[in-house]
Amino acid sequence: MPLAFITPRRNAALYLGNILLGSCIVWFGLPALGMPAPYWALISLIFIIEPDIAQARANFRARLINTVSGSVIACLCLLLLGAGFGALLLALGLAVLLAMLVEHYPANWRLAPVTVVILMSAAMSPHGPGQEWQLALLRVLEVLAGSVVALLQTLLYARWLAPVLEDGRPE
Repeated sequence: MPLAFITPRRNAALYLGNILLGSCIVWFGLPALGMPAPYWALISLIFIIEPDIAQARANFRARLINTVSGSVIACLCLLLLGAGFGALLLALGLAVLLAMLVEHYPANWRLAPVTVVILMSAAMSPHGPGQEWQLALLRVLEVLAGSVVALLQTLLYARWLAPVLEDGRPE
C-alpha cells in the first residue's frame, strides 16, 4: 500500500470537528457582533483548542497575556516614539525582554513580539499612524473571542463527549 505511512492520530476526528465547528462559530458569529473579518479569532481558536482542559487553559492564559503585553508595548512605543523602524526595534526588544525577565512568563512568548510587529507595521503603512489603537483593541477582542470559543468547546468536550468515548466505544 503506497500510503501506509499515513495513519490518523487518536484524536484526529476530535480536533478536526472542534476546529471546524469553532471556525464556523467564530467566522459567522463575530461579524454579527461587529468584527468584520475575525482572522485573529480563528488563529486563537486553533492555538487554544485541546481535548485536555488544563492544556487549553494554559494555552488561553498564554495567548491572552502575550497579546495584551505585545499590544501595550506597541501602543506605548507608538505614543512615545512614533511610527518608525527604530521604534519597532525598541518595542520588539522590550517584548522579548519582558518575556525573558519575568519569572513564569507563559509559553509561546513569541506571540508578544509578533503582536508588536503587526500593530506597529500598521502604523508604518502608507496610510500612516492613526488606527493602531483601534487595531490593538480589535486584535485583543478577537483573540479573546476565539480563545473563549475554544475554551468553551474544550469544556463541553470534557463534560459530555469524553465520558461517552471512555465508555468503551472506539475513538
